[in-house]
Amino acid sequence: MKSLKIGLGLLVTVLLFLFVPLPYYISSPGAATSIEEFLTVQGGEKEDGELMMVTISQRRATPFWLVESWVTPFTEANLSSRYLYDGESEADYERRQQLLMDSSQQAAVQYAYQLADQDVTVDFEGIYVSAPIPGSLAANTLKPGDVITAIDGMSFATRVDFLNRVSEFDAGDEVELTIERDGEERVVQTLIQPIDQSGDRVGIGIYEPLPVQEITADPEVDVALTNVGGPSAGLMFTLEIYDQLTPGDLANGKRIAGTGTVDEEGNVGPIGGAWQKIVAADEEKAEVFFVPAGSNYEDALESRDRLDSDIEVVPVKTVEDAIRYLEEMN
Repeated sequence: MKSLKIGLGLLVTVLLFLFVPLPYYISSPGAATSIEEFLTVQGGEKEDGELMMVTISQRRATPFWLVESWVTPFTEANLSSRYLYDGESEADYERRQQLLMDSSQQAAVQYAYQLADQDVTVDFEGIYVSAPIPGSLAANTLKPGDVITAIDGMSFATRVDFLNRVSEFDAGDEVELTIERDGEERVVQTLIQPIDQSGDRVGIGIYEPLPVQEITADPEVDVALTNVGGPSAGLMFTLEIYDQLTPGDLANGKRIAGTGTVDEEGNVGPIGGAWQKIVAADEEKAEVFFVPAGSNYEDALESRDRLDSDIEVVPVKTVEDAIRYLEEMN
């Protein structure tokens, strides 16, 4: 009987070690995937060169995965609070990541078509509230899922237009927001707040304002991508769409990987995990790795040195920077 109890105790301990979730997420290098495998511009040409998006792999930690992360190269554990907003569930987080991916694809289509002189129209509806910042005044008036359609009765045409409109106010100014909630229009009041210690930057107290819009492109674009979230593939989406819309092989037969958000004006923004994503790019034999200029670039360089790789790390600030580099390389 005593040995049975010991055996059961050991079994329970092993099961807890393997399966009990901890308040951490484990991240590690993911995959580098050729975008033309799942993205098609109607009538577009797919060339020999490959433009690849890169991902990181992320999982909820258990004691086993946490210990493994301590000894696995290019792997780290972070508290879940680094990823989840206060009060946000894992399901809400996954939904937010999918919305960020959808927004990234829309911005890529919009800007790539403009660059290629092709027809694209945008039916802008408003700004999606992913979540109000806890403790902000907006938390008393806004809810996740609200769509802001006007400020002080004035609508805006793009996400950038919205941000510019907010920046015209001073901290403490009272504003009236027109919102759509559960299919009904409402008007709420809130105050403009500082969003940094200097007080120079202001906002209305929401995380990641995302555009709610419909993009109509001619020719049509079909994206068949599942189980990938976040905005960091925006740059490479834009390059692939532009490549299929225009003559020639932008990659010139080479394997090109990259990461970076993109907005509707072609600006490339920072992302998380650049130091891990370059590992995935190197494993797929990419010759070039585009990365947002700044700290992402520095992080990628450090990882390249650790890998002892000869992959070319190229910092970019805009989509045109990447196109210019590829054209000059060709």
